[in-house]
Amino acid sequence: QQSAEESAATDRRSVEGYTYTLNALKSNVVVSAATWSEGMTVDLELVASRAGQILIKEIYSGGCQKDDGSGTYQYDKYMVVYNNSDQQAEIRNFCVGMNGPYNANASINNYVDGKLFYADAGYTPTICAYWYLAKELVLEPYASASIVLCGAIDHTVTYRNSVDLSRADYCTYDPEVFSNTLYYPAPAESIPAENYLKAVFFGKGNAWPVSFVGPALFIFSTGDEDPAAWGLKTENRYYFPGKENNDVYGCAKIPNDWILDAVEIYGSDYVTESLPRFTTTLDAGYAVQTNKQGYSIYRNVDQEATEALSENAGKIVYGYALGTLDYKGAQSTDPSGIDAEASIRNGARILYLDTNNSSNDFHQRAKASLKE
Repeated sequence: QQSAEESAATDRRSVEGYTYTLNALKSNVVVSAATWSEGMTVDLELVASRAGQILIKEIYSGGCQKDDGSGTYQYDKYMVVYNNSDQQAEIRNFCVGMNGPYNANASINNYVDGKLFYADAGYTPTICAYWYLAKELVLEPYASASIVLCGAIDHTVTYRNSVDLSRADYCTYDPEVFSNTLYYPAPAESIPAENYLKAVFFGKGNAWPVSFVGPALFIFSTGDEDPAAWGLKTENRYYFPGKENNDVYGCAKIPNDWILDAVEIYGSDYVTESLPRFTTTLDAGYAVQTNKQGYSIYRNVDQEATEALSENAGKIVYGYALGTLDYKGAQSTDPSGIDAEASIRNGARILYLDTNNSSNDFHQRAKASLKE
């Protein structure tokens, strides 16, 4: 007697911020009493697929109202990255970059004949500077890491509407490069010096000016390349078309293969005038930010994947109520209805949407998560 069977195998590996799933399936494997033996093997061809492991979970850059109503405070910017997998993440030479121009409504500077100048070049510019972590970034499964982009202190001491960033995990701080103490006061002692990201500077100015209106932030790894040395090589330099050798427009060309995640944000007052700064392979849409209100841009929950985790039984918190009105007067909220931060505090493991389209993947949150 003989029978035809299927042989299958699946394995998952995490490497440098990506999760690789290896699948193999072989049909019509013939097994008979005559050919079967203990320990026999079947050769399978593995096919790999890659998914982002490290994501940008939240960006807070639009500032808040001063307590006395006299204006806006905007020196309290941060972002949160997240391990969106069940595998530990270990990333060498982790970096934070920012595409230019600083505001998307000025993007015409990067377009030639209606097309991004670098659309087919295989790289993405990061303007003025980028930041790198001198040690390996390690994130446990489903864990977050907060990164201060501006002011690693407790801002609530001065403005109650702001954020306490003294408890952040990492911060950008390199006073030998950027001396502006409004942007970079001495970090809180609770943030160890080994968790300071250092700057690779090739532009102009005394600070890395993360847009108050709508930045285009991305995270990447230089892999085997030393981030400080690579960023200073002249062959890696990019300038906006027509602005060649003008340091104000100096950028570094970051290979797209290095980029782990990217988020395009348009300012709510300039949506119709804005143009994408990322190619569609990195971000096919955009989130919209209303600044000056203490709002953040927060990633939506992947409801189906999160509810499918057996360990989440009884731990998911529904009834999310921190959405806001968007620039059109419509509701901007997480369509899953899951309160991610409350669920995490309740012991749940959250999986976030990652469609490479910020229009689908993000909503505007009325209260930045680090205020909770």
